[in-house]
Amino acid sequence: MRRHKLKHTQSSLRRGITLAEFAIVAPVFFVILLAGIEFSVLNTIRNTANNAAYEGARKLVIPGAVASSGRQEAERIMGIVGVHALTVTVTPSTIDDETREVTVDVSIPYASNAIIVPWFTGDVTIHSQVTLLTERYGGVGGS
Repeated sequence: MRRHKLKHTQSSLRRGITLAEFAIVAPVFFVILLAGIEFSVLNTIRNTANNAAYEGARKLVIPGAVASSGRQEAERIMGIVGVHALTVTVTPSTIDDETREVTVDVSIPYASNAIIVPWFTGDVTIHSQVTLLTERYGGVGGS
């Protein structure tokens, strides 16, 4: 009888220790897990912003392109990953036959696009800029 009571006390004590260990380890584990998710989302948005700026600029280098088509393409690509709070700037704002290069700048405030809560990133703003030469030229041997 005494042996059964001792075994029962040790089992209860072990359950209490396990619960205390879980209470200490679980918050740390979940913070690390959430940080990993948050930084993965940040990296996805950063890489997609690079691609969106490039694809937006590609839309603008062909003859007859207008600035709004590059802006729309960059916004469309960022929308694929769920980013809607962004600013896309096209330089020059008016593209004509004399335009030699175009620049597309994508700026994303991460706090407005975070999946969880931007505890780890604060007021990070993601910038991506691409400049491409246009296909407009004065012909062979032209300027």
